[in-house]
Amino acid sequence: MQDTASYEVTAGRPPRIFYGWWIVAGGAVVMAMSAGLNFYGFAAFFVPLSEQFGWSRGVLSGVFSLSRLEGGLLGPVEGFLVDKFGPRRMMLIGIPVMGVGFMLLSQVNSLLSLYLVYILTITFGSSIGTFAPVGAAVANWFNRKRSRAIGFVMAGVAVGGAVFLPILGWLITAYSWRHAAFVSGLIVIGGGMPVALLMRHKPEQYGLYPDGIAPVVSQDGDGQDGQAVSTPEEVEIGGKQSLKTPAFWFLGLSSALRSIVTTGLTIHFVAMMVDRGFSLTMASTLLGSVALLSIIGRLGLAWLGDILDKRFLLAATMWLMGFSMLGLSQVEATWAVLAMLLVYAIAYGGAIVLPLALQADYFGRRSFATIRGLMQSVQTGGMLVGPVLAGFAYDATESYFMAFVGFGIAALLAGFLVIGIRRPTKTWR
Repeated sequence: MQDTASYEVTAGRPPRIFYGWWIVAGGAVVMAMSAGLNFYGFAAFFVPLSEQFGWSRGVLSGVFSLSRLEGGLLGPVEGFLVDKFGPRRMMLIGIPVMGVGFMLLSQVNSLLSLYLVYILTITFGSSIGTFAPVGAAVANWFNRKRSRAIGFVMAGVAVGGAVFLPILGWLITAYSWRHAAFVSGLIVIGGGMPVALLMRHKPEQYGLYPDGIAPVVSQDGDGQDGQAVSTPEEVEIGGKQSLKTPAFWFLGLSSALRSIVTTGLTIHFVAMMVDRGFSLTMASTLLGSVALLSIIGRLGLAWLGDILDKRFLLAATMWLMGFSMLGLSQVEATWAVLAMLLVYAIAYGGAIVLPLALQADYFGRRSFATIRGLMQSVQTGGMLVGPVLAGFAYDATESYFMAFVGFGIAALLAGFLVIGIRRPTKTWR
């Protein structure tokens, strides 16, 4: 079954704006809400939850890590459902679940209830309602400008962190973390549902083509009745086939190592800044600023990815992230910390966008969400390790020094794995 909701795109003259860009705009809005309130937002809830209930940072980090495990286990299933039923149907299910999850979060009173609510509602709803369907839709609607389109969508993640983290910090300080959680649920439902209705699966279903450009017309009779056929250079590899390619494992393992860094820093950054004397509101704003600065990498490096070899660009981002983490483990002056965060933010932005575009280039559009889900299962290992090890390292030493050295080594190794990626052949069996 496909998403075949009516949408008049072929009647009369063609639209001035390619509909794929509306997909990008809507996707950016949804990703901003999901990232700002969930991924980055958990950092704002981290300190007040620890203070109210007396939970250690290691134990509390486990909530976020186990939520990533849920994504890893169900990622292939979620991706298959998106490819089969289309992004809009999955978003109409996932977004309300996520919104209700935040409302339930405002009522938790035990560690068990926190784990259950965060994993089974917020994370599950976000997985099937935001990243997977949005990524698949954008990958399907673009080919030549795919990196740029994904870059714009992922820029929404950065904007979400910059916008919603300060709001959450203010709500928690002025009212309580429970008020902030309930308001987050209202924002998710109120802002996400209209965007879900905007989403479409593939341009071919509406008489359009990726990028709004018709593919090459067969000159040797391959097309029926002179119909256009797919461009010959576009590779289409299925989910099971992708598992047989070295490219899948090199890209997946490099993403897992990168996730050790990104999730570990994101969850512990606000707590680290509070330890250094910053207020919760200021620390949340600073993390939001890092997210905002990452737009430079999300857009700039994504644009370069449509021109230069994405492998080398991606490897460079990993190595810059490693350098910044090693720097943060050592520097103490405020200006030096800010300099390292600037380097990290730009590299982080590119490291988020380029793997998605690289996957679409190497494996094609047909099974994008399915392969993304399979790769997410590999990537989950890093998401589990980063926050938990950093939390327990702090509990043991009352310092984040060892954690950040580990982050730096992981990022450097990820860069070397990226260099080893090679494009799969069309005839891979």
